[in-house]
Amino acid sequence: MRIDDDPRLDVRDLRVVLALGGAGTTAAAARTLHLTQSAVSRALAVAEDHAGVPLFSRTARGLVPTRAGEALLEAAPGLLADLVGLERRLREPPPAPRRVRLVAECHMAYPWLAEVVLRLRRSAPSVHLEMPVEQSVRAAHALAEGAIDAALLTSRVPPGLASTAAADDELLFLVATDHALADSPVLAPRDLARHPLLVPTVRTQDARFVRFAFGARRPRLQVERIAVTEAIIELARAGLGIAILSEWVAAPYLDAPAPGLVARRLRKGPLRRRWRLAWAPALDGIAPLLLEAIRAACPLPRPAR
Repeated sequence: MRIDDDPRLDVRDLRVVLALGGAGTTAAAARTLHLTQSAVSRALAVAEDHAGVPLFSRTARGLVPTRAGEALLEAAPGLLADLVGLERRLREPPPAPRRVRLVAECHMAYPWLAEVVLRLRRSAPSVHLEMPVEQSVRAAHALAEGAIDAALLTSRVPPGLASTAAADDELLFLVATDHALADSPVLAPRDLARHPLLVPTVRTQDARFVRFAFGARRPRLQVERIAVTEAIIELARAGLGIAILSEWVAAPYLDAPAPGLVARRLRKGPLRRRWRLAWAPALDGIAPLLLEAIRAACPLPRPAR
């Protein structure tokens, strides 16, 4: 970037676009930003003027991001996190180096958690992030015992530990394009009971999944637990079962030129999970930095308020 470059977008533009992207209407965004609805409308007009393109389409259902708006929504959290980190470094003396041990309950999160390491090196160079992946299968227990400092959990947070919502995701059901269920627009509970279920090795969501899918009934299921994502995908592609994977894990395979798979949902609706960042008390001062880096790197949407 040349020193004479003069970007027109500013922090206020990014914040109003993020609020509108999450809320969908100027009225809802006004409540989030503690502004009047007319002030939010004016702020959006200013942001679109600075961007030089429309950022949202006005529809009967509310505001829908344009292609430019989606690009800005994707980049804004990271830009704001970098600015927050820069301001903090300018105001405060260099902190002593600090080791932080972070794991995710689902090992399939690690490909994008690498981006968290890179972001922390820019925004908080004193934080040395380690990921002892062997603790993933018992993340909540490891956190309670002090074996790690922070964890991304979908299971219950251990008592006495602070936590905050980090992201939401949806579990998708993937079947081969020539599978018997491929022509079904949605899946019924009996479909899941009749075919092998190909799932990751983590068991934390088992009870919730069975309760959501089957209610009070507890059918006998054919479950194959597989540690490697590619193996789950290939078995499903070969028609040997129904893969159950997070939307962000499944997306690259579904977007491939010849995926050989289709994604389906349950008849009763999407099966969603809430991811929470939980941490030990000693990490209170660093947790906000860690949370911002996770939210900026995470391919999942931010949780609804």
